[in-house]
Amino acid sequence: ANRKRDVIKKVIAYMTLGYDVSRLFGEMVMASSTADIIVKKMCYLYLSNYAKSNEELATLCINTMTKDCQDSDPMVRGLALRSLSSLGLESTIEYLLPVLHKGLRDSSAYVRRNAVMAVLKLYQLRPELVKDVDDGDVDFVDRLYNMIQDRDTTVTSACLMVLTEVMMEEGGIAINDKLVMHLLNRIREFTEWGQCIVLDLCAKYRPKTKEETFAIMNILDGELKVANSAVVLGTTKCFLRYADTLPDLKVSIYS
Repeated sequence: ANRKRDVIKKVIAYMTLGYDVSRLFGEMVMASSTADIIVKKMCYLYLSNYAKSNEELATLCINTMTKDCQDSDPMVRGLALRSLSSLGLESTIEYLLPVLHKGLRDSSAYVRRNAVMAVLKLYQLRPELVKDVDDGDVDFVDRLYNMIQDRDTTVTSACLMVLTEVMMEEGGIAINDKLVMHLLNRIREFTEWGQCIVLDLCAKYRPKTKEETFAIMNILDGELKVANSAVVLGTTKCFLRYADTLPDLKVSIYS
């Protein structure tokens, strides 16, 4: 097992250095059918990299990936879903859609997050499938809006990022006071990257009243004291935007 890992590590190393190791595609497909998660991860990385240039051979690994999407281990399910969506082939869409719908409902946050990111990859392949297809309950866009309420903030961050991309033609995510307050009340639970996404969204929101503006600024005040400079800059951007709506307090806010 260790020898197999070492050989595949060398293949990945050559690949990252720019050497063409595509001739090993068939062997890597066979090697991906393993219980060793580390070997599987390396094989899937290789397959995702060379799938477009070996479309006929890539179909051979679809069966393994779709099977792994049903695995009892959430790490395997998430990895398989991410890898299947990363192949970037239209021929994989019919296999991707069923596991994608299931992944968005998975009990594991890791799988749900990868499923959300897979929606973006599907959108890049076939935009109409994300905005127009109905899965019997709600479409992908509505589902992602609902998942902003997810109990895991990494899933929420992924939803915000994907919706920003998918809804770009419509002017971005539909923002209202309930959404903004929900995100701000949980902002300390987000990673620093997630906090920057939330802050960027809040900077686009225009409070309807002074009271609402003060409530948001009170929550944001603590973000000015965090160590991460990107979070501080994002918070400052919000304060400067809101200062324009409070001309009588603008000078004190700037100071």
